[in-house]
Amino acid sequence: MRTDEKMSYKSYVFPVNPSLIKISHERKIAKASVFDGYDIVNDMGGSYRIISGEGEFFGSRCVEDFLALKSVMDSGGGGMLYLPSQKPIYAVFEQLEMTAQDIQGVIKYKFKFIESFEKHRQERFLYCYGNGRDCLWDISYKYCVNIDILTELNPNIKRPDIPIFPWEKVKLC
Repeated sequence: MRTDEKMSYKSYVFPVNPSLIKISHERKIAKASVFDGYDIVNDMGGSYRIISGEGEFFGSRCVEDFLALKSVMDSGGGGMLYLPSQKPIYAVFEQLEMTAQDIQGVIKYKFKFIESFEKHRQERFLYCYGNGRDCLWDISYKYCVNIDILTELNPNIKRPDIPIFPWEKVKLC
């Protein structure tokens, strides 16, 4: 956690922290109706976070500050998002909206970031180990990797329907 408590994204540091920062958490839930009128609800696990908010740029540089922030969004890709009193989040800058133009040296804006697990997938999920129960099909489902990609990456595993030994390493990407 940074000590200056300034919000920043990639190399951009907000001159003034936004007046409102909202972090939304949700879970993925699958619902299905069964024949007798009841619903089945399955908890599919945690989802990404949405970080949104609003703020103002002040003074003679307010237009330049807004355009610099827009330039960061336009650059695309993901980056580290630092929020006051929060752990850093790897996120993608999804939306930037100017809600009030330069009126007496003030520009109001709204923003939205979406948490991205791409960096975590690249860093932590390069491979896994079998557990003696799961086969390549199970691993494909568990890690959301296409079975064709898994079989190509793991030519040592001859059949995708046979459990993988606990000492056997499985490449995921």
